[in-house]
Amino acid sequence: IDCQIKLNQNESPFDVPQFLKDKILTKLKKTKWNIYPDFIPDDIYIKVADYYRLSKHNLLIGNGSNEMINTILTATLESGKKVVIPTPTFTVYNLISSNLNAEIELIPLNKDFSFDVESIAMASQDVGSVTILCSPNNPTGTHLSKSQVEYIVKKSSGIVVLDEAYIHFGGESCLDLITQYDNIIILRTFSKAFGLAGLRIGFMLSNVDLIRELAKVKLPYNLNIFTLLTISEIFDNIEIVLDNIKEILKEKKFLEEKLNEIKEIEVIPSQANFFLIRVNNAKSIFDKLVENGILIRDYSSSKFLENCLRISVGTREENIKVTETLKKIFM
Repeated sequence: IDCQIKLNQNESPFDVPQFLKDKILTKLKKTKWNIYPDFIPDDIYIKVADYYRLSKHNLLIGNGSNEMINTILTATLESGKKVVIPTPTFTVYNLISSNLNAEIELIPLNKDFSFDVESIAMASQDVGSVTILCSPNNPTGTHLSKSQVEYIVKKSSGIVVLDEAYIHFGGESCLDLITQYDNIIILRTFSKAFGLAGLRIGFMLSNVDLIRELAKVKLPYNLNIFTLLTISEIFDNIEIVLDNIKEILKEKKFLEEKLNEIKEIEVIPSQANFFLIRVNNAKSIFDKLVENGILIRDYSSSKFLENCLRISVGTREENIKVTETLKKIFM
């Protein structure tokens, strides 16, 4: 669907500034394209690891966090192996697990979209199981506290994968748990807060032993020269990203206030850069927004998400347009 305003994929509303693009492209022109990139690009690994105050040996960078999810599940799952997935959540976990013929145990979220921690912890006790948690969760925006994650990690007899794709916008990071437990892997992405969705860059953080084993499964030369140059420049100009996060959080507050002014809309409190809303006749509302050049995400036909729509936080202009249009639709 072609719409002028696109608030359906939780992307950053801010592109990389032109001066930084020019700098990256100038360096790219001077780089040999006929030569493979470094097998292990140490300088990039050190730069990213230093930012998170970890060792480069705690890190694995990939072609989007989807590749990292695929790497973890390919290494750990096989036919009959159990994967525990709270639901509704990011669909890629289920997709890859199904492709690997794993035994999938879906744990429904509570009615308020909070996590059923006890049921997740109980299900994760099977030896060799993999438990996948998304916090803040997509598409609900709800999150697990650090103590809840730690409880699940302690109870688990397998690996716990914690996807923190939206952690820059809320929730509680569990990064320091990777040095305390040997069975937790944390996923991060450059697609959301860093504004690099078009480049497909993600990474995982874990203890040295797990990273070493997972590195054996990762495809070789998975980071191209353009990606490597971009990561390097972004971390050299990290204040741009931090300023954008502040702006997104400001706009998130504005969007939430405006959505809450519309009595026909139930807004689910969110720790992410989007809001899940519940309305009557969600499909009709979605279609009317499209007619007005606004694209959001329609979840109304999904189990547990009946009559739900998801709206990404946009620029001030986009946030005003979507909320004013919704007000007119409900008039």
